[in-house]
This record gives sequence, C-alpha cells and structure tokens, in this order.
Amino acid sequence: MLNMTRRFGILALALALAACGSTASPYQGMDAEALYATATQEYSEGGYLNAAEALDRLLLSFGDWDRVPEARLMLAHAHFGAQDFLTARAEYVRYLDRYAGEGDAPVAALGVCRSLASLSPVMPRDQTFTNDAILVCRNVVVDYAGTPQSAEAAQLSNSMRVKLAEKEYMTGDFYFRRKLYDSAIKYFEFVANLYTETEFAPMALAGVYHSNVAIGYQDLADEAKELLLSRYPDSAAATSLQSSGGSGS
Repeated sequence: MLNMTRRFGILALALALAACGSTASPYQGMDAEALYATATQEYSEGGYLNAAEALDRLLLSFGDWDRVPEARLMLAHAHFGAQDFLTARAEYVRYLDRYAGEGDAPVAALGVCRSLASLSPVMPRDQTFTNDAILVCRNVVVDYAGTPQSAEAAQLSNSMRVKLAEKEYMTGDFYFRRKLYDSAIKYFEFVANLYTETEFAPMALAGVYHSNVAIGYQDLADEAKELLLSRYPDSAAATSLQSSGGSGS
C-alpha cells in the first residue's frame, strides 16, 4: 500500500512538472538585447502579437534598459499592427507621457492620431472617435509643424471631416426624402456652413435650395442657389442646377 501511494505521488509530481514546462514562457532566460531582437524579427514578419509578448516581457524584466523608449514605441506599433487600436492608442499616449522630449515623439503623436482614425466607425454609428481623431490630429499638425507626421495628420484630419460631413448630409437627405423639409434644411445648412471644404458642401446647398422650393420659400431657395453658384461654380451640384434652369417652379 505504501509503495502504491509513493507511485501515485511520483506520478502526480511528474505531471505537475510537465504542466509547468508546457506553460513556461518561450522568452524565459533571454536578456533585454535578445528579447528586443526577437520582437524586431517577429514585427518585421507580421507576428505582431508575438512581438508584443516579447516586448511586454522586456519592459517587465528590464525596466532600466537603456533602449526602453524604443521598446515601448515598438510595443505601441505592434498593437497597432495587430489592429488592437485601443491598446495601441494607450501605449502611444504612455510613450508621450514618459518620453515627450525624445526624437520619436512626433511618431508617437501620429500613432495616437492614426489609432483614433482607425477606431472611427462606419456610419451611421456614433462618431465620437471620429471627433476625437480630428482634435488629436490637428494638435499633431500644430505641435510638429514641418514634419512628415504633421502632413499625414493633416490628411487624416481632413478625411475625418469628410466623413462627418457625409454623415450630416445623409441625415439631411434622409429627412428630405421623407418630405420633412425643415429638418432637412437644418442638416444641409450645418454641412454647408461647417464643412465648406468638402464635396458635400455644394450638395448640401443644393439640398437647401430644393427643400425651400418644396416648401414654397422661393426667396430662400434663390439665396441658396446664389451661394452655390458663387462658392462652387464648377461643382456637379451647380452644373445640375444650372442645366435644370433652377427655377423651382
């Protein structure tokens, strides 16, 4: 009986050791240089999750390593590459909080901008991330003027504004098609006044024109027509209105 008990004990110990061995970290025993090299290789091959795991291990075990800023920035890039944009944003912000004076600060700032832009959802969902992206990207444009990151941030900000303009225009068109013209005018005017640089501004002015014609406010319709023709004479909306006579009668 004693021998049987001892055998069971030895078997249990062997199983426990095997289990521990199977769950051991593949990065166990590596120093900071080896972990960083591994992360770099994984990242270059698209193994973003593996790269993030190696970098997490590095930052946890070697917080005083002289290349920690580089490792933290790569960690943010790895999460972005894995399309975990919320975590990427948090890591980019963490980098800026700790290393704002580093030469890669513009890269991290653009990373926040890009992460928020990537989180911007399809319409007609809530566009909070879109608005946040515009604000953050504009800050990058100003704070790092003259850099490539500033130029890319400006493009992202503009694309987010176009997205918001389209959302508001579609809402106006929704009301117009249901003959709720007063509501339609409200949204069309919002687009025409706030998103003047987008392709939806002339379309919105045309929407204001047609809505007022439908209501019977020819004077307001003519005002919208004049604005459209003076601001966007070469737009498709202006051409359409001119070709149709634009009398509204």
